[in-house]
Amino acid sequence: MRISRKALVGLLVLIFGVTASAERMAVLVQCAIGIPPQAIRQLKIYTAQRAAAYSGLPVVPDHEVRRAEAQVGIFLGTYVPEDGVRKILRAVGADYLLVVRVIGWEDKWELRAERALLASGVGLLDPTLGNLFGPLGLLSALDRRAEVTLLIRLYNQEGLIHANVISVDDGPFFLSWIFSDPMRAARKAVDMALKDVLQML
Repeated sequence: MRISRKALVGLLVLIFGVTASAERMAVLVQCAIGIPPQAIRQLKIYTAQRAAAYSGLPVVPDHEVRRAEAQVGIFLGTYVPEDGVRKILRAVGADYLLVVRVIGWEDKWELRAERALLASGVGLLDPTLGNLFGPLGLLSALDRRAEVTLLIRLYNQEGLIHANVISVDDGPFFLSWIFSDPMRAARKAVDMALKDVLQML
């Protein structure tokens, strides 16, 4: 079956026209506090991937948004001017700008005596003072707490349309010193934030 040249041109115009008019989301990940560089790189990649998966929109990644910031001479910090958002959205060709700002990143260690007492109560540890304060008792009482807090803001050409603060704690009761991870807490927080933002699109 032959397709005429006019029909083929019309089909291409239709395909490219739909593609050009599709909505896009730009994603920017910021840090208000110091966190490990490897963690922020992972978080940028994860946020862009999940934003595309949750929204179903093509995503403009973090590095392109930062390049647009430099081009238009606007830094999107704690305060984000609406005119600046419009300029950046035009520069990257996006309809939405999602700003994920890390405002809390805790990875701390502490001793929780109740865990050693619980271990002795269920028969995992002989409940004598020597055992409770010995290496095994201290190990069972050792706790690692990982907590991440994100400030989420979603903008369109008119300005801010959604903002929320999401905090996630990743600390299993037993063996938290092995399994607790702030990066896992950050991923959970991003997923919660994107589910929240999706309602606004």
